[in-house]
Amino acid sequence: MRVSREQFDRAIASARSESERILYLGALLGRAIEADPIITGGSAIYLQSPELVPSLDVDVSVVPRAPAADAIEAWGFERRKGRVWRRDDLGIDVDLVGEFRGSRRRAKIVVTPYGTIRVACVEDLIAKRLAELKHWQTGTTWRNQIVEQVTVLLADYGPEIDWIYLGSIAQRDDVVDILADFRRGVESDPRGP
Repeated sequence: MRVSREQFDRAIASARSESERILYLGALLGRAIEADPIITGGSAIYLQSPELVPSLDVDVSVVPRAPAADAIEAWGFERRKGRVWRRDDLGIDVDLVGEFRGSRRRAKIVVTPYGTIRVACVEDLIAKRLAELKHWQTGTTWRNQIVEQVTVLLADYGPEIDWIYLGSIAQRDDVVDILADFRRGVESDPRGP
């Protein structure tokens, strides 16, 4: 189903919060390309724990990327670099991240006025951030943000986390050791889990 730029603009303008803007964008993209995208990365972390600072871009996992790129280009987004698109007048960047390595089944399904959108589950988000922390070359500022995000997710969702699933993806991503360190830190925190 085609979603025009005017329909997109009206929907984004109707959003009452940054969370709604992210969700509406994802749902509209899914509708436009008749696919089932997933909000991932910092955008999903923000949706799961809104007390954190919003991500600078909306990370959307969608395959194949070409139809998604065509849709957002029709909505007035311009390619900045690689897979990132920007619309200056709205202050929105979209990162079309491609294949999702997490669990589609575990993803949270959110119903919006523009359709449904999936949001990556907390366990997948934690494992991804731990992999970035351990395996990626990152600057101090980004490392501190990752630590904050993982700490908040563990504190907010500790009792609800599927530790068996998280353990299996931590093993896949070679972050069992760092997950154990974070878990000990959260368990010793008087606030949680």
